[in-house]
Amino acid sequence: MKHYNSRKKCGICNGTNFSIILDLGEQPPSDAFIENIKLISQEIKFPLRLGLCNDCFFVQLLDIVDKEFLFKHYPYMTSASKPIVEHFKKYANEIYNDYLSSKNEFTVLEIASNDGSMLLEFKKLGAKVLGIEPAENIAKIANELGIPTKNSFFSSTIAKEITKIENISVVVANNVVAHVDDLHDFMEGIKILIKENGIFIFEVPYLNDLIQKLEFDTIYHEHLSYLSVKPVRIFCEKHKMELFDVEMKKIHGGTIRYFIGRKGKQSISNNVSNFLKLENRKKIYTNKQLDIFAKKVKIHRDELLKLLLNLKKSGKNIVGISAPAKGNTLLNYCRIGPELIDYVTEKNVMKIGNYTPGMHIPV
Repeated sequence: MKHYNSRKKCGICNGTNFSIILDLGEQPPSDAFIENIKLISQEIKFPLRLGLCNDCFFVQLLDIVDKEFLFKHYPYMTSASKPIVEHFKKYANEIYNDYLSSKNEFTVLEIASNDGSMLLEFKKLGAKVLGIEPAENIAKIANELGIPTKNSFFSSTIAKEITKIENISVVVANNVVAHVDDLHDFMEGIKILIKENGIFIFEVPYLNDLIQKLEFDTIYHEHLSYLSVKPVRIFCEKHKMELFDVEMKKIHGGTIRYFIGRKGKQSISNNVSNFLKLENRKKIYTNKQLDIFAKKVKIHRDELLKLLLNLKKSGKNIVGISAPAKGNTLLNYCRIGPELIDYVTEKNVMKIGNYTPGMHIPV
């Protein structure tokens, strides 16, 4: 069974004028940890290619793995990362104070709410909460912790069901918009949820950081989109919505937070134009700049491999600290396996005792 399709048109403008930025080869999904060494022969790999739409400047994967294959059983839990939990605590307080403190009767809805770590912070502040989480195992954990969670992928159809019973004031989505293939249906669902004065806030890795800091490990099959302000604003305009603010956060090596509302309902921050100027100044949409990025990635791969080989030849033992999804992009692209790294450590119990996808390093 194929489980993936090559992209035929841009996810934002439907254009077909693509440039290939970076080809990371065939890789297994970064969270597809192997439970038993005997199952390695059944491992499935997919192309991992990053492309640029030359019409609207949207950077996106050119090969799309089925979401059911990627997300129905998911080994990631937000609560396993103390820095992320702290980030969500501060995040919830900021949003509550700015948009919710006088509207306690309204609901905060989180798309791809995982184990409910962020919604728990909103609940502590007095807000009503509701999560939508596609991974059955994770949604079960959230419900058991007292965070009402619907086990489903988000869509405009699900949004219609929710608005029959809930009055939504704020929708948040953290590191999930980049996972969505049908962005247009997703935004139509947001429009259904937030009514006239509601807002949609989401966080994703920032394309400018990916390029400037050489964060190619952010590229993996779950992350279909690599967003920046220019294409997000174009996308909002297509749906008669408005990007009214943008903020940078340090989490995940550089995260950008977008604030979206209906046209004319919120004052536009100077941050939007400032980010657009930054992106133009850094030339992150030009094929020339993206070619430079790709060449630097290859140099980094070669230098890292040389370093590890020399350490191993000198008799050193090498281990990895933690086993995040992005680490598996690096391991697979650089072809770093158990002959170089003895094992990796991890505190997520769903990964301990397994083997990393692709390179099969014990966890």
